[in-house]
Amino acid sequence: MTSLRSRLTAAVMVPLLGLAVIFGGITCWMIYRSSVLTSDRILVGSVRVLSRAIDANDTVRAELLPLAVHLLQRRSAPVTHYSIWDGSHLLAGEPGLVPPPQFDPRPGAPVRRVPAASFPRTYRNTPLVDGYVDRRDAEGVIQPAYLRDAVLGGKPVRVATEIRKLHRSGHPVVIQVADYIDDRDAYQQAYFLRVAGGAVLIAMIAVLLFYWAITWGLRPFAALTGQIESARREPPPHFRLSLEDRAPREARLLAGSFNALLARTERAVDTLSQFTANASHQMRTPLAIVRVHLDVLERYGASSRRGAAALEDIGNAVISLERLLLQLIALARTEEQGIGVDAGFDLAAVATELVASRVVGLGAMDIGFEDEDGAPILARGHAMLAGEMIGNLFDNAVRYGRPDGTVTVRVLRRAGLARVEIEDDGPGIAPEDRERVFERFYRARGENTPSGSGLGLSIVRALAQRMGAQVRLAEGAGGRGVLASIDFVAIETEVEDLPVMTAC
Repeated sequence: MTSLRSRLTAAVMVPLLGLAVIFGGITCWMIYRSSVLTSDRILVGSVRVLSRAIDANDTVRAELLPLAVHLLQRRSAPVTHYSIWDGSHLLAGEPGLVPPPQFDPRPGAPVRRVPAASFPRTYRNTPLVDGYVDRRDAEGVIQPAYLRDAVLGGKPVRVATEIRKLHRSGHPVVIQVADYIDDRDAYQQAYFLRVAGGAVLIAMIAVLLFYWAITWGLRPFAALTGQIESARREPPPHFRLSLEDRAPREARLLAGSFNALLARTERAVDTLSQFTANASHQMRTPLAIVRVHLDVLERYGASSRRGAAALEDIGNAVISLERLLLQLIALARTEEQGIGVDAGFDLAAVATELVASRVVGLGAMDIGFEDEDGAPILARGHAMLAGEMIGNLFDNAVRYGRPDGTVTVRVLRRAGLARVEIEDDGPGIAPEDRERVFERFYRARGENTPSGSGLGLSIVRALAQRMGAQVRLAEGAGGRGVLASIDFVAIETEVEDLPVMTAC
């Protein structure tokens, strides 16, 4: 079942059909109970009518008994079976409907009493005497009307029986009325079939209505699917999903999320294209230098003055290319490096280790390191990535600063922040370029600017975003140079309670 409409229709209809089956079963049970109780009530009421008619005086009885039988036959079509026995003598009715076995026809013989028929009380709850409302009607009743099962003409019947002593003769008579049980079953089955047919019809209509309603409800999503399919067949330059303003909130949320994902993908593709173009351009320059100077070596030889200069230029080009590749790798790692939410590191230790590893070989440049109290400064993030960030800023300060200038690294505590600052006294960066230098391959304008790839600060910004840190560039002390700072989220805990990471 691949259609969402079919799945939703089934999800709705299966419980509904289950409830319909339960409701149908309850309805059939109520029909069965009502039909049984109604038929039994009619049998008991009929036998009491005949009992009162047979006990009337001779003048009234001659007219009342045929009338009662006639009403009884009209009540239960096609035929009602009855019998009236005076001892072993049949007064009226069918001879096959014999008295019950416990009836003794001999005069004066005791009559075995059977519990009278009882039915659920109605809301009126009329008090009865042996089944009669008027006490005088119950006079002479030996056995109140009761119900039993018997056989008549080889078929099972339901029989109502009452035994009464006649006023005129004092003889006990047995009055009986019977219905065939198969007639009851046919009546019940007819109603059962009607209930089942109605349930099937309602289920079919419900399936159609639910399918239509679900189709109408999913129309906005079908429209989105149609737009996506059209875009797949004929891709537009910039595809976006569109919906009506009155579309449901879920569809609008889906379209908005999809459009945001498309926009992000387009930006990523554009960035990748630009990155590839810029990277290929940056790599082309050192490769061209290598190729040109290899030609010089082939022509003049390595021992010549021009050959020696060519070898030096080739070495510088290789170093530049190596630096570019390392920065490209570092930039790619920012997208795949996972940082745990509980990861932390000692910022002071990372900065101290980095400065100590790079201070050698810087000539006349003065390198300074300042720490407030020498205690660990815990920050949230990854030590290796933090070292990459600080190293890029430190290398920039050394490369673009004065050869005999000063570079100072400071580690500070601020409210909720762990800060590292790298300050130089070089030519600085113009205010309008302080944000643009974080773009990939962008290099600030300036005289006698050393060569570079333009990726260092973009790597720093990318790593800072990965760790929830903020990197800023400002003017150095006295209006000279650059003050670069990175603010990490500080961790207010004891060192031994935190899994501190170190640069490696």
